[in-house]
Parts: sequence; structure tokens; C-alpha cells
Amino acid sequence: MSRPLAPGFLIATPPLNDPNFERSLVLLVAHGEEGALGLVINGTKTVASVGDLLEQLGLETDTAGRNDPVRLGGPVQPEIGWIVYRPSAEAREGEIRLSDEVAVTQSREVLAAIGRHDGPEKYATYLGYAGWAPGQLEEEISHGSWLPTALLDEAIVFDVPVADRWQAAFDRAGVAPLGFMSTKRGSA
Repeated sequence: MSRPLAPGFLIATPPLNDPNFERSLVLLVAHGEEGALGLVINGTKTVASVGDLLEQLGLETDTAGRNDPVRLGGPVQPEIGWIVYRPSAEAREGEIRLSDEVAVTQSREVLAAIGRHDGPEKYATYLGYAGWAPGQLEEEISHGSWLPTALLDEAIVFDVPVADRWQAAFDRAGVAPLGFMSTKRGSA
């Protein structure tokens, strides 16, 4: 393997024939000899609300109706929760800092802090993740299923509407998705 792809984005290209990942934008959290792990950050399927999650975990909250969505982050272990957030100067429990503007954690304490309105101001919550065995992601990339980018644009993660993130990532990468439509090589 040449260089780790994480942190960065994986942009699903039109030849990808997997309904779990069609038009997906994955925030790649880890990539190495052991495989890769990422979160689908443009999925529109809401599986719960933050308030529901706080209640299910028995975490106190000063507001009963936290309606922020909890989305599906991928098909692997959908019972495992992830929080993607803008980090502060001091690291939070279990923080994996991907950049100065993007961090992830699985910490119950960070979720509890969100319930108490003492957590990160900008955040998104997910259940499950996308995972690849050693060499699997590299093979999928070689077949043209994914466009990896070293770009980690926090505006796409937090500010771009969920339904527009896939196109925004292509635009930011300076590539048109239509360029991936044909998997046949031409001859001149």
C-alpha cells in the first residue's frame, strides 16, 4: 500500500453497483494494513433522533425532545454509534481528530454532553459504519468504484445539506461524475 487514504473522502462513482453505497460520500476515518473504516455522511435514512438515543442509553438530558437525526453511517454493526463534530481546543473523550475542523468519537460521555447542551456545537450522529477488509478498498478503487480524495472539507461534512454532499464533493474535487459513467476503454 502506498499511502493511507484516511482522513479524506471516498466518493462513490456511478459504476458502483452496490445499493448500500450508490451515490455515497464516505468520511474515511481509518485506512491501513488492517483495512478501512468510514462513515456514510450523506445517507438520508434517519434511524432515530438524538433524544431517542439518549433515552435508550439512559443518559440524562435537560431537554426531552432532542430532534436532531441519527442517520445510518453504514451497514456494518448498526448498533454502534458515532459522533462527527467540530472539535474544540481540548480533546474530548475517545476523540479521533481527522483535521483541525473534524473529529469523531464513540464516547457515551460526548453524547451525554450533547444531551446536556455541553457538547460540541456542530455535530452529526450515526449508527453503523462502512468497513473494508485488508486490500478490499484498494481493489474497489482500482475497479473505479470509488474516487478517493485527500480533501477533507468541513463545510461538506457540516454545512452542505445531506442530499447535496455527494455532488458537492465531486465539485470540490474538480471532477464530473459523468466521467465515470463508462467503464469501457475507447480506441482512437
